[in-house]
Amino acid sequence: MEKYFTRIFIAINVIVIVAIYYLSEIVPFEYEGYENDINRLQKYDAELDSAIVNTRFGLIRNYQPIVKALDGSYSVLEILKQELKENPNENIAEKLKSLEDVFNRKVNLTEKYKQMNPVLRNAIASFSSTMYSYFDQASNVEFIESCLEGIEQTQLVDNVGVLFRDILIYTNAQNENRRSAIIKMIEKIESSPEKVPEVDLGIVYAKKILELQPQLTQVAQDLFEMSILQSINELNTAYRSAFDNYQENSVKYRVVLYVLVFLLLVILTWSFRRLQSTVNILHIEVKRKIKAEKELEEINRQLEQRVADRTKELTIKNNDLNKALGDLEDAQEQLIMQEKMASVGMLSTGIAHEIKNPLNFVNNFSDISVELVKELDEELETVKDKVAEDNLSMIQEILEDLKTNCQKIKEHGVRADNIVKNMLLHSQEAGVEKEMVDIKNLMEDNIRIALDKYLTEDKKFEVNFLKNYDPDLQKILCAPQTLARVFVYVLDNALYSVQDKRKLGTQPDYKPEISVSLQQKDNKIVIKIRDNGMGIPKHQLDKVFEPFFTTKPTGRGNTGLGLSICYDTVVKQHKGELRAASEEGTYAEFTIELPVNSQTKN
Repeated sequence: MEKYFTRIFIAINVIVIVAIYYLSEIVPFEYEGYENDINRLQKYDAELDSAIVNTRFGLIRNYQPIVKALDGSYSVLEILKQELKENPNENIAEKLKSLEDVFNRKVNLTEKYKQMNPVLRNAIASFSSTMYSYFDQASNVEFIESCLEGIEQTQLVDNVGVLFRDILIYTNAQNENRRSAIIKMIEKIESSPEKVPEVDLGIVYAKKILELQPQLTQVAQDLFEMSILQSINELNTAYRSAFDNYQENSVKYRVVLYVLVFLLLVILTWSFRRLQSTVNILHIEVKRKIKAEKELEEINRQLEQRVADRTKELTIKNNDLNKALGDLEDAQEQLIMQEKMASVGMLSTGIAHEIKNPLNFVNNFSDISVELVKELDEELETVKDKVAEDNLSMIQEILEDLKTNCQKIKEHGVRADNIVKNMLLHSQEAGVEKEMVDIKNLMEDNIRIALDKYLTEDKKFEVNFLKNYDPDLQKILCAPQTLARVFVYVLDNALYSVQDKRKLGTQPDYKPEISVSLQQKDNKIVIKIRDNGMGIPKHQLDKVFEPFFTTKPTGRGNTGLGLSICYDTVVKQHKGELRAASEEGTYAEFTIELPVNSQTKN
């Protein structure tokens, strides 16, 4: 219970100390800032009086200094009112309101002065200009002679001269006696029988000067007498009084604050001694708990390390299993393809041997039939005079049809013979002799062979070969004849594709390109042949290595066995890999990987 009341007392004491400290540190305003604003206000008031004097006597002709002084005074008053909103004070508000009223009255008089002074200055200038014009005319010889002949004109000139002199003196030193004299002189001139337009206009300006001069003098006098210095001093006194009260209260708050802080220190010292023994006991208990926590942390760390090590082992094994599974799947696909190709090869070999002999008979007899038709046609020419014209025409038509049919039999027989020859290539693996071959030279030779075929057909055919050969390529053990056939097949397909795309003409700026790359990586020769031709549709990409599959039209000499033979040569004969990648309309790329560490020959 005692501890409870002690804590409450300390809390209350702290709250009171904080509150008193806050009150002692409150600065309602910076007196120096207000003093600077008041000094600026006095400065702008002095500038306003100076500008009025200068414009009154024509030292300056624009009213920008007056506007600048008024704007400056307005800005200072707005700052003072804004600061008063942030730190309200009734006495300061009253004095500031009084100052603002005086300033507004002075502003109104200033506006009145700005309206009247230009009119007066213009009237004086116009009066002077008119009089100068009149006197210039009076100085004319003819005018002087006419004046000598008439007394009225002479008196008019004298009276106008007196009026001009009095007006100029009156504008610089206002005097009631002179004002009365000017009025009488105006009446005298108006009563003169001589009427001169310049004199009449000058009298109008003189009357305007007499009207405005006393009014403007009174306005200027009111402006100079209406000083805001007293209101400014009263406002400054109010600010100073408020600041002094704040300082006195601040000193009082600090004294109370020191007493309360001392009392709080006494209570805290007493409480600290009471708590010291308890702290010692708790310190011992904390040490014991810290030791237990460290032991527990060590156990947890060891357990986490074991879990991490075990997880790492499982992750490595899992990755190995995934890799092995991927290798098995790749091997399975390779085996399936190899089995398929082996089955097709065996089947093709049997069929080819059975078809070869009958096909030879067909080709031979088609040649003989063509020769017989030719001989029959020649015999018909010798006896055509003995045959009726209708019968002759029918016989010639039959012979022509027979000749055409024999040629088609010959054409398709040759195509079938090519198919049989390609089918027999599947069975020639065991008899191929291998030797150490420079792949770069082999590739260059077959590029020329494949390209010569297309240049023979089309002299304008152009293609750019981009070659990237590894300078450190090793020789490999391979069958150069069969591998050359693979290169020719793939290059022929690439050349056909770029030629077909060029003939299509969908891209006017299309330039045929074929890139050939030979690189050695990880005991393998990696060969890539890529073209920017028509590409292979995605749904046909998986079928390109199947026998009898082709995308070329009939009549191009294609059998659909080219890539099938290539696959058989690369995978079965050379234990390598053959892959195809493509994007329709953009490119097609064939990758051949051959091992470089083969040391045996079949």
